[in-house]
Amino acid sequence: MLWSEVRELFPNQFVLVQAIKSHQNGNKLYVDEMAVIRPIPDPKEATRELLKSRDENYVYHTSKPELVMEVVSRVGFRRSPVEDRPN
Repeated sequence: MLWSEVRELFPNQFVLVQAIKSHQNGNKLYVDEMAVIRPIPDPKEATRELLKSRDENYVYHTSKPELVMEVVSRVGFRRSPVEDRPN
């Protein structure tokens, strides 16, 4: 299903979708085809569902003209264990 079709079927509400086909351009992820898992009428429930989302599942609002997200890579720092540090 295309995003334009999802917007017509579920106007002005949050939906939980699974990406079927997507592409990345720079730091933007564009979802081209998707399957609607379910609409989410309550914004608080949408937030909870968003926090639980993994892999190819996304919560998005149909007021947006396209389903595009910024890809953020998380860089972490590791420090050496305490016993490996010199005194």
